[in-house]
Amino acid sequence: MWPNSRLKAYLAEHNYRYSALLFFVTAALVLYGPYLNRLPWGFHDWAQSDRLSLALGFYDYNFDFFHPRTLALNTVDSVTGVEPPIQAYLAGLLGLLVGRSNITVAFRCLDLAMMVVGFYFLFRLVFESTGSFLAGLVPAAFLLASPIFIYYSGTYTPDPFSASLVFVAAYYYWRFYYRERRFQHLQLATAIAGLAMLVKILSGVYFLAFTGVVLIASYLIPTLLSLRQKLLFFGLVGMVMLLQLAYILYHQHLNVAYGSGLFLATALPIKTMAEHEAIWSKMRTTWSLEYFTPVDYYYLKASLGLVLVYALLRWRTAVTYLPLVLLGGLCASGVVVLYALMGSQLMVHDYYIIAPLMPLLVFILVGALWALQAILSQRRSKWIVKLVFVLAIGVPLVAGAKHHYARMTDPYKPHSDSYVYRWMVGGEQKLRAAGVPSSAFILVLGESAPNLSLVYFNRRGITWNPNLDKVSPDTLLRTMAGRRLSYLIMRKEIEEQVQRENPALLVPFRLVSQDDKCYIFKPLRQPIAW
Repeated sequence: MWPNSRLKAYLAEHNYRYSALLFFVTAALVLYGPYLNRLPWGFHDWAQSDRLSLALGFYDYNFDFFHPRTLALNTVDSVTGVEPPIQAYLAGLLGLLVGRSNITVAFRCLDLAMMVVGFYFLFRLVFESTGSFLAGLVPAAFLLASPIFIYYSGTYTPDPFSASLVFVAAYYYWRFYYRERRFQHLQLATAIAGLAMLVKILSGVYFLAFTGVVLIASYLIPTLLSLRQKLLFFGLVGMVMLLQLAYILYHQHLNVAYGSGLFLATALPIKTMAEHEAIWSKMRTTWSLEYFTPVDYYYLKASLGLVLVYALLRWRTAVTYLPLVLLGGLCASGVVVLYALMGSQLMVHDYYIIAPLMPLLVFILVGALWALQAILSQRRSKWIVKLVFVLAIGVPLVAGAKHHYARMTDPYKPHSDSYVYRWMVGGEQKLRAAGVPSSAFILVLGESAPNLSLVYFNRRGITWNPNLDKVSPDTLLRTMAGRRLSYLIMRKEIEEQVQRENPALLVPFRLVSQDDKCYIFKPLRQPIAW
């Protein structure tokens, strides 16, 4: 039997873990519970619908992982190249349990569960290294005060999912190097970091940085890894890299073979200083308040300052923390390289900073917590220490929740001015009421997002946004015939535009149904293909 004191310590540690897990689950449900059954909407609903349609495609096409499909018929057999769609595949599998109509709920729950897992391992990282339960909750509070992190953690996108995997990997890297030196932990950390890179290639910064630190440390500390362990580690790293390279090439092959360009497979580097200045201006004036709340910006500044000051004061112990300094340098260098290669996309994609940058900022915060705990633990009054951490948790949670609920509200000015989902709400029910078969293919006129309207109407088909004044009825009919599209759908504003600019376009169609937002047409005669 264990000594009584050891048993109590074991039970106390696990009680703290369960309490933290309960806290994270509760926070996720409070922030996202009211929105779980929503279809894609709001910020970047285009990208959201593409990811959701992948899950629906897996469900509809017997879970063929190597031929991802969406609802859009623009490509050959609806196949598209994409980063390894692990998320969407798992969400599709969950559809076997909850039904196809609930895949959107299952997808959101899957993403939120991954967020909770990331929070839990960040908690364990801080708690097990400081012994402070409250300090362990601060990283999650910081992330919950990031509008983009909490928003996209429940919206099908892979970026927060991948970042959460990086948090899990970081815990096992720390546990390997600073706690137990068990090789199994290094193997697990490497595999998880590799999985994060597969889910979102931008997270490769951390896979490479962690790998680089281990390689350098193994050279400086010959006893860190045995020869056999080094060979196994190199083999695992090589396997992950080969798998990533193979899927990049396969992604490009699918795009070429099936005529798809739905998911980007190329770098978009910053070419001029003027472009760089325009990007920074957009980030500063438009996206900065969506990246973090003001509380988070204060935390970041204070954390960086505290880490630097503490490092100067404890310079004699620098050897102990050298791997962390090296890790921070490699991660920061990687982020700069990614900015140069992909930065032009930051103009329109607020969530593109999540995978490459968010883990680095969290690591800085964790470093500051280590320093703060070391300083505060020397104080006699433990209540002051607890009060500091309670405030460090509560203030960002309140700020983050307030911003999140505002962001989830429509209107959310000025960003909601570009929302286009509103007229699509209830689209599936409208088609059912109009007698449109569930197997019918549709053409949605005047829309650019390939899958957004198709998700709402729950039909396969295409979206088409041509110059309406220049499209002939014959071109429209033959386009529909070429893809066996049986119904033409458009929002009220598009119908009114057609009536003004090109009324002949709708002559070969009969009106099936209409309301104050949506028009549904059907050709008078079966169209003839080209």
